[in-house]
Amino acid sequence: MPYLEVDHRRLFYERSGQPDAPALLLMNGITMNTAAWTWLMPVLERCFDVIRVDFCGQGLSDKPDEARYPLARQASDAAALLGQLKVARTHVLGLSYGGMVALHFARHHPERVDRLLLAATLAWSDPVNALIARNWVDSDKAGGFALRFDSGLPWLFSSRFLAAQAQLLPTLRQFAEAVDWPAAQRLSRGVLEHDARSWLNEIRCPTLVVVGSEDRLTPRHQAELIAHGIAGAQLLLLDGCAHALHLEAPDALAGAAQRFLLQP
Repeated sequence: MPYLEVDHRRLFYERSGQPDAPALLLMNGITMNTAAWTWLMPVLERCFDVIRVDFCGQGLSDKPDEARYPLARQASDAAALLGQLKVARTHVLGLSYGGMVALHFARHHPERVDRLLLAATLAWSDPVNALIARNWVDSDKAGGFALRFDSGLPWLFSSRFLAAQAQLLPTLRQFAEAVDWPAAQRLSRGVLEHDARSWLNEIRCPTLVVVGSEDRLTPRHQAELIAHGIAGAQLLLLDGCAHALHLEAPDALAGAAQRFLLQP
C-alpha cells in the first residue's frame, strides 16, 4: 500500500488518472477515506492527475493518541506529502472537513494552489455546529454506534436521497461502523477551533464554493460567508441536495470540478 511519512506520521494516499494532466488533490470529509470518492473518479481520472489522501486520523493513515488533530497541521501534512510526490502546484477539492483543511492549505501554502473548490464546508464552527458535534458524542454514549448513525442521517442526506436510495443505507451503515470513533472525535475537536472569517481575504486563488440547498450541517449561509470573504469567489447551489455531495450528487460535483478547474 502507498504510504508516505510526514513528521513521524504515516499517511495513506492513492494516485491515479492522467500523469501529464493538471494535479488535483482531494481532501476527505471527516469520516471519509480515499475510497469514498469512488463515484466521482470516472470523471476526475479522465481530466486530472488525481491524488487522494487519508488525513491523520482517517482511513488507513496513522491515528496518534492526541487531544485533537489541528486543521492547520493537516494542511501542512498535505503540503509535505505533495513535496515528497514532487507535485509543485495542484488544484484542490475539499469536501466538508476537507474544505476547512483546504482553506488552511490555501492560506498557508498559496504557492501550491492553482484553483480551489470548497464543497459543503464551514467558514467557522458556530454554536450550532458545536452543539451538533456534542449531540453525536452524547448519542454514542447513550446508544452506541446505532443511535449515532441514525441521529446523523437527517444532517447528512436530503429528503429525496433518503426516499430514493433507502436500499443503500445498510451499506452506508457498514462503512460508518468501520470508522475509528475515537479518532473521529479528535478530528472533530480540531473543527471546533475553526474560524476562517478574519482571514478569508488572504486567499487569492480562483475559488468555487458549492453547497446543497438542503444542507443542514454546513448550510448555505456558511457557504455565502466563504464566497463573500474570498475575492472573486463563485457560489454554486445544487438544488435538492444535502451535505454528503459525494454520494448524493457525484456527477454534479465532478462536473462542476471539471468545468471550474480546467478553465484557462
